[in-house]
Amino acid sequence: MTTVTVAELNDLWRWCEDIGQFSTDRPINDTKNHEGSCIHRTPFCNTTCYNIKLYNIYPNMHDRDDRCETIWQKLPTDVEWYVNNFKPFFERKKKQTKRRRFMTRGEAIKDMVDVYRIRAMALAEPNVIYWLPTRAWQSKHLKALIELELMPLKNIALNASTDPTTTSEEYAMLQQDGWNTMFYGDDNGFDNVKMFPCPKTFKGIKGHCSICKGGCMSQATIGKRSDTHLIEH
Repeated sequence: MTTVTVAELNDLWRWCEDIGQFSTDRPINDTKNHEGSCIHRTPFCNTTCYNIKLYNIYPNMHDRDDRCETIWQKLPTDVEWYVNNFKPFFERKKKQTKRRRFMTRGEAIKDMVDVYRIRAMALAEPNVIYWLPTRAWQSKHLKALIELELMPLKNIALNASTDPTTTSEEYAMLQQDGWNTMFYGDDNGFDNVKMFPCPKTFKGIKGHCSICKGGCMSQATIGKRSDTHLIEH
């Protein structure tokens, strides 16, 4: 039987004022108890990731991410468990819980089990939009599994994270296969791709992600595919 305490759920799901949503985190690099989650990262990630800077400023982030990974690994793939545990947990929150994000730090889909965890969460609460940026599309096997198990779910705002190392061929593949994309790393955008400028990052509208219907959220809100451009951090 899976036992996750309310205190652990509070640790795992933190309120992120910047996006106006509860969000989760995982360790980017190896911690004292866990392997880092960002196994699909690109060389561009290594040189530009703003969370690396935050780790240096806030050393306790390492410890929290280590705890979060311990909790994340305890989460089951059983839909009923989330109905009985996640739903009442979030119903007690005073801030909005109808949109939630994986992950503000780290990679949501490191392996196959993560796909089924996220699937169970989404099926347990079909009225909640789960925002899911991921670089797991770079794994042929994980990409296929995501397209099979997660892409059909209307309450998952699935986005392929991209950057200047993404090739034109990869972009064309993602578009053809129905993926939303989130691009950052060049404020001029990606060559020959018409992009939706993110209101939060381009206009500095704090918390806009909680109500935005375009860009990252478009497939879950208006049923349309979109390529979103994030201004550089």
